Amino acid sequence: MAERTLADQLGGYLPEGIEALEEHERQDLADALRDARRRQAKALAEAGEEGLLYVPALLRGAVRKAVGL
Repeated sequence: MAERTLADQLGGYLPEGIEALEEHERQDLADALRDARRRQAKALAEAGEEGLLYVPALLRGAVRKAVGL
C-alpha cells in the first residue's frame, strides 16, 4: 500500500507554514501524523474492548456487531 502524502492526510492543501518546510521535514511530519493516527486507532479499539467488560457476556457478541468492533 502506498503511503499517503501529508496533503492527503490533512485533507487537501497544506497551510503556508507547512508548505515552507523542506521536503524531508514534511515527510517527517507525515510519518509522525500517520503514527499518531495509528496509536489513536489502537487506543480507541482497546477502549471499546475494555468497555465491553461492562456488558453481560451473553450480549457482547451482539454489542460488538452493533458498534462495529
